[in-house]
Amino acid sequence: MKNSQIYFGILGALLLGIGDWLLGYVEPTAVNGVEWSALVGGYTDGYNTLRPVIAMPLGFFGVLFYAPCMWGMGQIFKNENTRKLQSIIMIAGMGGWALLHYLYAAVVFAFAWMSQNIGPQTAIDTSNALYKAVMPGMSLWLVFMLFPFWIHFEDMIKGKSILPRTMILFHPLLWWALIYFGTFLMPHTAFSNGLQTFAMNGAMLVWLFSVLIYKEINIVLDK
Repeated sequence: MKNSQIYFGILGALLLGIGDWLLGYVEPTAVNGVEWSALVGGYTDGYNTLRPVIAMPLGFFGVLFYAPCMWGMGQIFKNENTRKLQSIIMIAGMGGWALLHYLYAAVVFAFAWMSQNIGPQTAIDTSNALYKAVMPGMSLWLVFMLFPFWIHFEDMIKGKSILPRTMILFHPLLWWALIYFGTFLMPHTAFSNGLQTFAMNGAMLVWLFSVLIYKEINIVLDK
């Protein structure tokens, strides 16, 4: 994995992560009748609808910068065929990631705008209808996003990577699970909501910095 690919990935994680944080950092005030648990009271009065609008271009540029990084993640394996397959799978998985980001941003904008300009009941009814319509698809795209990371994780466990097996401790799939599910053990606050939406990008930052540090340490040792 080239340093340039790592730097692109860090930039992509920061851009997409800031967008996700803008979407998710809301006070967890419950709204009666809302089936979509992500849509809490913080998205009603006082939520600036510019936040999801800004999150969309941040997501677009974040995905662009992520692309060479995802290709590079597939290049850490010994076998040439494995490298090609992994790189293609990782790039394809970005489609699911991008779709989830844009769909979430659009739903948050619609709910917040309707709550503030039309009425809370209209927002609730619309969000419940959207929930029933798109939730199965969102679940599928979440699997589509995480599946490439699982294949990547599994091949590293099998020793197919040029990196040592100990680098699994910093793998993005592991850190996504730690961050995401860790938020359920925290007090339910705006911070825990923001951290939950930021989880995948935070996990990528852990992985990318760990690979960069590993490479730099090996350069020093080689000298």
